[in-house]
Amino acid sequence: MFAGKMRLTTFLTALVVGGVCGVAGFAFATYTMEPAPPPQATLSLTPVAPVPAEPTPTAAVDAVPEVPPAAAAAAPTAHGTREIDITVFSYVGRDIGSDKLKDVSKGKPFKVNVYQDPGSPTANRVKVDLDRDEKWDEKFTFKDGTITRDVAPADDEAYTVSYRWDGKEWVAGG
Repeated sequence: MFAGKMRLTTFLTALVVGGVCGVAGFAFATYTMEPAPPPQATLSLTPVAPVPAEPTPTAAVDAVPEVPPAAAAAAPTAHGTREIDITVFSYVGRDIGSDKLKDVSKGKPFKVNVYQDPGSPTANRVKVDLDRDEKWDEKFTFKDGTITRDVAPADDEAYTVSYRWDGKEWVAGG
């Protein structure tokens, strides 16, 4: 007799069934959790004087040109960064845990993929598709504390314009 009146086979069956249920429960809990959102980028910004309010236009609303969402996301803010830059900067110095994160900007008018090449301890490249047409418009490189941005102005993945981030704004000539 083992463990009172319980048979050895009954005990082992209960042990195996309990173990399988525990492993299945752990796997379910692990795969159904949502990943934590990326940390917000912290930028050292100098105070900017408030912009005086413009008078309300008297022209018809139809006369005001509409700004496409991709252009709005690519337009610099008062402190020199764009919405895209803030998304990209949130991955500087961060280990992404794999070689690639696809579309970290879901729901935005632009697409951002983040890359961590073999041997690099943190993310070191980012590609941006401003209009989600499956052609990369910009690529960013993080190397030795420098952030460079190469731009394909013709939306053809031919990067002909380069910039370097100086801590406050993009400077031509990467």
